[in-house]
Amino acid sequence: MTSPIYFSPDELKQGRYFEIDATLVTEDSRTYVLGDWLARGGNGSVFRCVERSSGTEYAVKFLMSPWGKVLQRFFREIRLLKELRHDHIVRYRGTGKTCHTGGARGIRCPFLIMELAEGSLSDVAKGARIAPEVYVGQFRGLARGLADLHTKAVHRDIKPENILISGDRWLLSDYGLCRFSDRPELDLTPNEQAIGPKYWLSPESHNRRLGQGDAICPASDVYQLASVFWYVATGRHPSGVITQDDWTGPDWLFAPIHQALQHSKLRRPADGVAFAAAIEAAIGT
Repeated sequence: MTSPIYFSPDELKQGRYFEIDATLVTEDSRTYVLGDWLARGGNGSVFRCVERSSGTEYAVKFLMSPWGKVLQRFFREIRLLKELRHDHIVRYRGTGKTCHTGGARGIRCPFLIMELAEGSLSDVAKGARIAPEVYVGQFRGLARGLADLHTKAVHRDIKPENILISGDRWLLSDYGLCRFSDRPELDLTPNEQAIGPKYWLSPESHNRRLGQGDAICPASDVYQLASVFWYVATGRHPSGVITQDDWTGPDWLFAPIHQALQHSKLRRPADGVAFAAAIEAAIGT
């Protein structure tokens, strides 16, 4: 039995779709039943699925262009998720491959199963204000999650869309652009290409695109995460020269976030560990 997998509902109307088995079996022999379409990314589609034995719902991400660097990035993302264990990092469940027909007959399409989120921070923060009693604890958890990630890799793509909301937890997700700390030579992104989210780039990524050769490092992730924190707390992007007059969150939280938004990476917390410690110290004051 097959089920249509589409890039988006609009493209399905244009006749662009694949057909994939509605029953998915992972490498560890767990069986899942495919459900509703949830979202589309640059190279894949995300669906709801249900584990047959437990009835638990998960998300399944299909890679719809399984070749070249896209495929390498997908497998590196799977490897990383298998190794990470933190409450504020999206949880890995399983992986596998299935055949699809349609535009390209007979291709083995890899998939990744992970915990199901209700939406992203972009969905809930746009045009709305989140109370400090909600976001302060999440800031601390995300900073700790980033510290855990930095033992393995640099994320390089932190933005509201890549922070998922699952129950009472905000989760770092989408590790396709990560650079592994133990194998930096395996970076798949050309030097001249801007790395990261278009509207949330670190200064290093901007400078790299301008030919300066800046290295994107853990402090670059700190900048991106702090930019998201500023946006959540103020409803505004931290563009230009920002001061405490621009800050509308709790006074005691301004200093660590402002420090993390310094133009020079040398003036920021060096990594997620240092940033988490700064947030913790501010909460404790």
